[in-house]
Amino acid sequence: MKNRIAILFCIVFAQLAVSQEFKFGGGVTLGTEASIDDDFSGKSAFGINLRGLYKITPKWGITAGANYFFASAPDPIDPTVYQFNFDGTYSFVAKEQIDFYGLFGVGLGYAKVKNSETNQTLDDSQVGIELGLGVITRSGIFFEVKAEGAYEQGQFTLGYLF
Repeated sequence: MKNRIAILFCIVFAQLAVSQEFKFGGGVTLGTEASIDDDFSGKSAFGINLRGLYKITPKWGITAGANYFFASAPDPIDPTVYQFNFDGTYSFVAKEQIDFYGLFGVGLGYAKVKNSETNQTLDDSQVGIELGLGVITRSGIFFEVKAEGAYEQGQFTLGYLF
């Protein structure tokens, strides 16, 4: 009986996997608070984005990705800033050539700063909610705008999915 259930599970899983869509790629991200200004307030920084997209159904999908920001800070501080994202997507307009979607998920941010004069290092990680909108063309170009809570910033990402 266990073998029959296992075989049935494999057949159903294989059918679901064949009918789904998986894409991966990357792009350029702008984080509105990913760097430190001269007065130690936040300022924008560009970064690179790597991500994967798995469409469960034509309407629902899951994305997972990472952002590495090229952050800056006043001397003698040297920052390292990156983030991992896990989002669910819902396509509310899915046309033949273009797909508009909303997203909701969780972001895990990690920041480390090193003082080059004293050689001291501090690091911290934050978890936050993400909420946004995006558009992807059937050729793979995507643009995404989201508010994310780990760094309490806006993020704008432009990229390509294969």
